[in-house]
Amino acid sequence: MSSKFEHSVSYPFSVSALWSLISTEQYWRELLEATNAGHGSLESVTVDGDQVTVVTKQGVGAENLPSVVTAVRPGDLEIPRTSVFRKAGDTITGTIDATVAGAPAKIHGNIVISGDPALAQYSGEANVGIPFVGGKIEKAIIEEVSRLLDAERDATVDFQER
Repeated sequence: MSSKFEHSVSYPFSVSALWSLISTEQYWRELLEATNAGHGSLESVTVDGDQVTVVTKQGVGAENLPSVVTAVRPGDLEIPRTSVFRKAGDTITGTIDATVAGAPAKIHGNIVISGDPALAQYSGEANVGIPFVGGKIEKAIIEEVSRLLDAERDATVDFQER
C-alpha cells in the first residue's frame, strides 16, 4: 500500500527566475548545504537544453527519525534522490524520485511550477513495503518531505535575494 501526498510552496519571483537558479550547479550545492549540511552531497547536475537532471544523496540523522523508523532501520538514513525538471514556456514540470538505502522505501512525486509569482505544486506517493508498520513509516516520510520542500523553498528565496 502507498500513501499519497500533496504539497505546495510559493516563491516571490517568476518561473523564469526560478529556472535560472535550478539550472545551475552552484544553486544545488548551496541548497544542499542549507538544507542537508553534513548529510547531503551533490552527485551530478546535467543541463540539456530545457531539461535539468539533478542527482543527490540526502540523509536524515538517526536522532531526527521517529522511533517507528529506527525500530525497523536503525542508524542514519541515506536517501538517493533524482530530480528532473523541464521548462516549457512559463511552466516547469518535473519528477522527483527517492529511495532509502537499505530499506524497502521509495517516494515518487510530480511537480508543476507556474505563475508569477511562481507556485510549485507537488503530488506523489510514498511506499514502504513493510507489513504492519509501512503505513506509519509512509506518514513519517511524507511529513519529512513536506518539511524538506519548505526548507528548500526558504533556501531558494535566500539564494535569489543575494
